[in-house]
Amino acid sequence: MESDEVLDLLEAADWDLIITELTRHAIWRARRYTWATGDTNVLPKGKTPEDIALDAIKKIWLGQREWDPNKYPDLLLHLKWIVTSDIDHLFKSWEHKKTTRLNSIQSNETTADSQSEISPQSISPTYNIPLTPEEELVSSEEREAANAFLSQLRDSVSGDDELELLLLCLEEDIDKASDIARETGWDINKVYNLKRKLGRKASKIGKVYANNTSSGRR
Repeated sequence: MESDEVLDLLEAADWDLIITELTRHAIWRARRYTWATGDTNVLPKGKTPEDIALDAIKKIWLGQREWDPNKYPDLLLHLKWIVTSDIDHLFKSWEHKKTTRLNSIQSNETTADSQSEISPQSISPTYNIPLTPEEELVSSEEREAANAFLSQLRDSVSGDDELELLLLCLEEDIDKASDIARETGWDINKVYNLKRKLGRKASKIGKVYANNTSSGRR
């Protein structure tokens, strides 16, 4: 498609809706990671999820990230893919790795103080009892393992636009072949083929994790 036609489509897009949905997506994506800042709204390099969303839009307008409407008819879905990729890259960045966490002692003291206070929630019959340190450790390890697996899967499809878009659909809970075909504009048979291809990659990565886990328990 000619650049002028792409520009026309960009100008005709519902940007109020796109910005709202894309920002919501960026916030949701950021919450799936454990950031060194301890705050999912404070990302490395002084970024916020809202910044990531607006940067993705800017990249499309400036041509830094190409959008082919024939290949990816859903502009919002394509922007979500860019946001997902950018947040993942930010998480792996040196800026994030060198950022220090808050002092653990201060964190424990804050937690202890907050638990000693009485609140309306704490006297509710539905109030959740805090997890024990052991339960917190298991929960944290499971979360980190899931994030590591997903990161490995993203790396394995990096550079393959079709598998990257399929993975984004699945992460957005768009998992039915018919729904994926509608969102992407792909033929239904292509969706099935790509899902099988992605499934093989996920299975291979899963076996590696299983072997590593098994070895670590010996």
